[in-house]
Amino acid sequence: MGAFADWQPKYARHRVATFPVTITESGHKKPNTVGYLKTGLKGSEKLALKFPTAESFGFACGPYSRICVIDMDDTDPRIVAEGERLFGVSPLLWRTGGGKYAMPFRHNGERRHIRPITGLPIDVLGGGFVVAPPSLGALRPYEIIRGALDDLDRLPRARMPAEIVVARGSATTLDKGIREGQRNTALFKHCRSIVDHCQNVDQVVAEAQVWAAKNLSPPLGASEIAKTAHSAWRYRGGRKQIMHQLIQAPEFKALSIDYEAMGVFSILAAENGPYSTFMIADGFGADLGWPRRLVPAARKKFLQLGLIECVRKAAPSRPALYRWTGTIAEANNP
Repeated sequence: MGAFADWQPKYARHRVATFPVTITESGHKKPNTVGYLKTGLKGSEKLALKFPTAESFGFACGPYSRICVIDMDDTDPRIVAEGERLFGVSPLLWRTGGGKYAMPFRHNGERRHIRPITGLPIDVLGGGFVVAPPSLGALRPYEIIRGALDDLDRLPRARMPAEIVVARGSATTLDKGIREGQRNTALFKHCRSIVDHCQNVDQVVAEAQVWAAKNLSPPLGASEIAKTAHSAWRYRGGRKQIMHQLIQAPEFKALSIDYEAMGVFSILAAENGPYSTFMIADGFGADLGWPRRLVPAARKKFLQLGLIECVRKAAPSRPALYRWTGTIAEANNP
C-alpha cells in the first residue's frame, strides 16, 4: 500500500479530500486525475482503490478543503519566523519534499497569490492544490514538523498583512480608496480578519485605525472606527480570557463545568506565557491545600481538550514538560 491509500482515510476523517499526485525528479507536480480540484470525499475514497501504490498525494486549497496554505519557498528555517510574523502561527507546519515549509490555515475567502510581497518567497494558496505530508517528494518525504493531522480541525484564519493588495471581491480586500457606502462594511471585515490575533479590544482599535487611514477615502472618524472594532471583538466567536491566556469557546465551556480543572488552569495561565514550557507535577498546588488527585485529573483533562501537549516525558529524576498547543498559542499571537 502506498502513502496515498494509507493516508486518504486519515485526511478524510478531517473532511479533506485527497488525490494522487506524480512528482518527477525535477520536482514537477502533476495530479493523476482530471477535475482534481473538485474531488469529494467519496471520489477520494475511490481514487485510493484505483491508485493503491501512489506514494504522493495532495488536496485542493480553498472552499472545498476549507484550507488556505502559506507556502514558504525557501529552505532557510528563518522563513518560517517571517511567515508567522506576517500571517500568524498555525498549529500545523510541514517541510516539503524540497526542504521548504508550508503552514495551513482555515480558508477565509483568500485567493491564490504568487509572491504577493515583493522580494519575499512566500505564496498565499487560497486556490490550486498542494502536495500533502507524508508524500514522497523529489528529495525527501514531506514531513510534519509541528502539530498533527488532528490540528486540521482547529486551524485559525491567517491574517492578511497590509503589504498584500489582493484582488477586488476577496474576503480580505485591501484596496485603497474604499468609498462612502462601503467603508463600514470593509472596516468590519478587516477587523474580523484580525480579531483572532489580537489580545484585547484596544489592539483591534489600534490596528483598525492604521488600516482605515490607508484604505478608506474619506477616512472614518475615530469614534466610528472604535465602535466597529468593538463590534468585531464582541463577535469574535466566544473566546474567553483566563488570566493572561485566551481560549476558544468550546474549551472554555468544558473547563467552566469543572471548577477544579479551571483552578489549575488559571494558575498555569497566570504563570506561563503562550510559548512557555512548564511542569505540571502531581504535587503542584500542595501548598494551597489541594488534594493530590486534583492536578493529575486536571492535567489529563487539558491533554484531552488539546490545550497542552507533552514535549518531554517523565524519567527518573526528570519531570515531564508541557507547552500550550496552537489552541492557546495562536489565540494569544498578536
